[in-house]
Amino acid sequence: DDALIIDALANEERSKLRPVSTSKRNVVWNMASNQRRFSDWLQREGRESIASRLTGSDQQQQSLKDDYSNFTNAEGKRISVSFDRLRQYLGAESQLKQHDPHPDDALIIDALANEERSKLRPAATSRKNASNQRKFSAWLKREGRESIVSRLTGTDEQQRSLQEDFRAFTKEEGKKVVVSLDRLRQYLGAESQLKQHNPYPDDALMIDSFTKEELSKLGSDSSSKRKSVLNLASNKRRFSDWLRKKGRGSIASRLTGSDQQQRSLKDDLRAFTKAEGKRINVSLDRLRQYLGAESQLKQHNPYPDDALMIDSFANEELSKLGSDSTSQRIVVSKLVSNQRKFGDWLQTRGRESIASRLNGSDQQQWSLKKDYQDFTEDMGKHTISFKRLRQYQQVVEANAASGLSPEPASGREPAGLDGRSDSRAEFRSTSPLQQVDPSIEGRSGLSLDHIEWLGDQHIQT
Repeated sequence: DDALIIDALANEERSKLRPVSTSKRNVVWNMASNQRRFSDWLQREGRESIASRLTGSDQQQQSLKDDYSNFTNAEGKRISVSFDRLRQYLGAESQLKQHDPHPDDALIIDALANEERSKLRPAATSRKNASNQRKFSAWLKREGRESIVSRLTGTDEQQRSLQEDFRAFTKEEGKKVVVSLDRLRQYLGAESQLKQHNPYPDDALMIDSFTKEELSKLGSDSSSKRKSVLNLASNKRRFSDWLRKKGRGSIASRLTGSDQQQRSLKDDLRAFTKAEGKRINVSLDRLRQYLGAESQLKQHNPYPDDALMIDSFANEELSKLGSDSTSQRIVVSKLVSNQRKFGDWLQTRGRESIASRLNGSDQQQWSLKKDYQDFTEDMGKHTISFKRLRQYQQVVEANAASGLSPEPASGREPAGLDGRSDSRAEFRSTSPLQQVDPSIEGRSGLSLDHIEWLGDQHIQT
């Protein structure tokens, strides 16, 4: 095993030399001769080989050093065998400059270095990059900073903090150190920042939050799974970038919207994949679940009048949210999913719909309340927020009775539930609508925290 590695290293070193480099060629052969001489001594003395211990445990490497000391004593002079060069050739970190990186960084750096070597990339370049990456990670570890891998493909804020740490590291080193973060990022499956996509802001926020949550579930040794998560994130950003360039609505704005909105998103995905010339997995269903909406793989089937009311209500509430309102969007989506689930439960058991009883007689409203109690006993506690639905339905019915568009939003500035004046204001004084608590008048219902909002404490009967 020693002969094989010694000859291979010698051949590699010689291949780098020009024909006129006679003196350097002699140095290479002399070094190889010394290494073979030491290995021959080990064999005669019944000791283990160089290769079996060179990159082994601390104990093995110490025993190799001890044997080398005994060998030079026996020879009566110091003979250079350059263990460090042999160790580097085998892909181990040089002991002259050994670093102690974060464990997750070490795993990815070594995996990339092995891949680079398998592609026959220049060995010296691969080793130098790997050494610099380990050196930077070791610095981060000593300084109490987060690892490279944990931030390399994270949020914009995480990537900025990594860049700032790299600047501090190079300043301390007093020279520019090439660590090729972009190559590491590509290896992890994220789109190279040299060719970064530019998705809609609301999509970027949603995709980054989802990706961060998925990565947080993985262990430091889950490099293949990490790659899959990042590839998926890159595909989503790519699709959103395409939507933005084509002037279509964002993913987030339609993902949990009405049936029409969700169909238009599917149509756009088909057009996108056709334009790309290949199928690109963006896993919309997984994003939908993340937002709290029921997976379309397990979608509920409420009564048609309930579905219409719930979807219209959801569109009204979602239309009030800004592009950075991810947490509030999740609240709305979860509430709507619960409402559809209850509607589905009613239909499967032959009970009347929500919409047909929500603003009906006392007896009808009592029967709806009783059905909800049965539903919670059967399915567990689910927030439905009947009061908000009831208020929404009353506004729709009042608009229809006055000859206005039945849909409250209907191209106008969304209002009503959040206290802003609009064409529905006249109904507040003439129809038996539940009014918003004056103490929070002017404050959007969706600006409340999720506990306040899902409950109906802010709506007075």
